[in-house]
Amino acid sequence: MILIAPKLLPMCVAAPPIDNGAIALNHGAILSVGPANQIMHAYSGHRVHRIENAVLLPGLINLHTHLELPNLLHRIRTKTFPEWILNVIQAKKGLNNQAYLRSTMENINMLIHTGTTTVGEICTHGVSPSLLKQSGLRTMLYHEIIEMDPSVVRLHFSSLLSRPSSVIQSGLSPHTPYTVSEAALRAINQFSRKKDIRLAMHIAESKDENKLLQRKKSGLERLYRFANWDLAWAPMGSSSIEYLNRIGFLSPDLLAVHAVQVTDKDIELISKSNVSVAHCPRSNKELSVGRMPLKKFLAAGINVGLGTDSLASVPTLSMWDEMRYAYRIHRRDGISAEDIFRIATIGGAKALGLGTKIGSLVAGKKADIIAVPLPEKDTGDLYTDMLRESNFCIMAIVNGKILFHKKNHNRGSQSCAISIENGY
Repeated sequence: MILIAPKLLPMCVAAPPIDNGAIALNHGAILSVGPANQIMHAYSGHRVHRIENAVLLPGLINLHTHLELPNLLHRIRTKTFPEWILNVIQAKKGLNNQAYLRSTMENINMLIHTGTTTVGEICTHGVSPSLLKQSGLRTMLYHEIIEMDPSVVRLHFSSLLSRPSSVIQSGLSPHTPYTVSEAALRAINQFSRKKDIRLAMHIAESKDENKLLQRKKSGLERLYRFANWDLAWAPMGSSSIEYLNRIGFLSPDLLAVHAVQVTDKDIELISKSNVSVAHCPRSNKELSVGRMPLKKFLAAGINVGLGTDSLASVPTLSMWDEMRYAYRIHRRDGISAEDIFRIATIGGAKALGLGTKIGSLVAGKKADIIAVPLPEKDTGDLYTDMLRESNFCIMAIVNGKILFHKKNHNRGSQSCAISIENGY
């Protein structure tokens, strides 16, 4: 089929927005992208979807979520990060499998309707894999591991991994440097490199984390006491990044989530190891852990994607809300609205090892595409206009399959409608 809209954002290098743009698709892949008249001529006979008053762009990539968690934020807000962790643990005592199922279904629905087509999900309770498979969302499914007992060297990692599909891949998520023992981390690292498994870990999220590694007083001692862990099991190092580098854990297959409390030396180590970073700015704000130095990361050549984190630390899972906030706090550093779009698309794709498959609208890539309403106000900068106004999508496509579309939607004086033509 062919998709046509008044505006098209390819999101590839040096490719400006295309007026009256079109995308030709076949068998889940993009055949060609360009002006509608050229595409229609080259692929005459294809079924045509005309989407009025809309923008076509790559599906958004939410790099870090915990979809199984319900909206806990209003119940567990607190002033310090360690207190928040303990509040999460306490709140989860009141949840059962049905609660996790309901939350996951609602959260998946929110992702699709707000334009996320790929998600990096941390699975803790075993609920999200089957529901994500049913949803059709492209997924990197990281199975969480928390294991501090240093006697545990061999873990049955293979049993954790979900069966891959055309849109779902499995990885492992050792929770943090201070909730997984060094012995377990070394075993995970060995397994992941042997099996080519991707990893994700919450790293350098708070000052308390680095204090713990430096054997200074931190609020995380309370977590150790609660879990009946020996403080001697805690890792040692000047920082989490330095510690993980020392044990050989930093690699291009690792996704460092948060990476807020980092030194210039840490940034250098991340860059040299080709580790990607998941930036979760609203979560960082809610948990009062600081602001990730995005400009320094990009200047160092580090690949950065964007994630919402969970409803335990943010009010919504909308990538538009995350993108808007990221732009607001980083634009004074010279980060543009277009930079934010790149982070939320191709940056996320590269972070998941999918940079050659998704993240931009290029011939040969997978057909992961969204259509969103054309902004009512035109300032001449489409990226800024979309960040100001966009909240949902009109159509969401993953692997060439339409997951969702609104045939008619009225917004102010504009109407977004999809018309389908049989042939040209």
